[in-house]
Amino acid sequence: MNSPPSERPFIKSPFHTEVLDLFDTLRLKKKRYGVASCLLLTGESGSGKSELAKHYVKMNPIIEQLERTYIPVLHFELRSVSNVEEFLKSLLIGLGDPQMGRGAKNKVELYDRLINLIRTTCVELFILDEIQVIIERRSAQVVVGIADLFKDLIKDTEIPIVFMGMPWSKYLVDSNRQLKRRIAYRRVFPPYRVSNKKDRDDYRRLLKLLANAYGLSSDLDISGTAMALRCFAATNGNLSLTAELISEAFMMSEMEDRKVDIELFANVLRSYGVDDEFNSFLVSIDKLVLNELVVNSDWHFGYRANKNAIIDAQFVTYGVSKENKVFCLTG
Repeated sequence: MNSPPSERPFIKSPFHTEVLDLFDTLRLKKKRYGVASCLLLTGESGSGKSELAKHYVKMNPIIEQLERTYIPVLHFELRSVSNVEEFLKSLLIGLGDPQMGRGAKNKVELYDRLINLIRTTCVELFILDEIQVIIERRSAQVVVGIADLFKDLIKDTEIPIVFMGMPWSKYLVDSNRQLKRRIAYRRVFPPYRVSNKKDRDDYRRLLKLLANAYGLSSDLDISGTAMALRCFAATNGNLSLTAELISEAFMMSEMEDRKVDIELFANVLRSYGVDDEFNSFLVSIDKLVLNELVVNSDWHFGYRANKNAIIDAQFVTYGVSKENKVFCLTG
């Protein structure tokens, strides 16, 4: 029986390495030169943003000292907020405020307490995750107010901030000229693709590393071309969905005491409710449909609050020949 990972494995791609190095650079620039450069990091849901942040925090853990708690990297995941005061209170709680955000008369006192707590805990990098939830409130007043707050945080703490979220998060930081000016770096998580050999090899590498992490490589060559194409068809190459697929296959093999084969993966999709005629692990290879992300999702500001304002991402559709050759079906 294979030993499962203690937590979902973190698979580092060249892009991940670049961003992790950039996190280090932001901290170093502040320490050596007193410059608080900031980063806007965006990507689709499931592209690996939060996992990257959690991995960096794990590499730079909180240090409990006798006189203080030292937080080198603060990763804060935003929830839906209705006003600036609520946002400040949630940040204070995230920093371990002894008063849990209570006891302040107004947002000025909350803000001052936040600045003092950030300095006391010696935060070196502030990662604000899921910032698109501010835009999703659809309130121009809230968006402008929190954008101003971000600008003030950078100025008053002189700490580099990583703004992280969905692709339309760019509208939040671009809504304030001074905030936009302080965003020195911008990065977008690239999607996995299989339409050319280089991109296909990148996705196969991901599958191989995931299989190794779960001890599946000896049972089935998951990173083989045909199997990789089937996995891609099942997940659209989404990192989170791909990792979940491999994890589910591992758990099913353990619980049912069966070997890892293509039928097992077919059963995973069946358990999701996928009909056999659309099951990428049951249909012949030349019936696969591969969808590659080409344009990120966006936000429609003209929509009313009771309508879905998300503009869906755009994909190019590919087919596969019996010889495992990929060809375009769109257009």
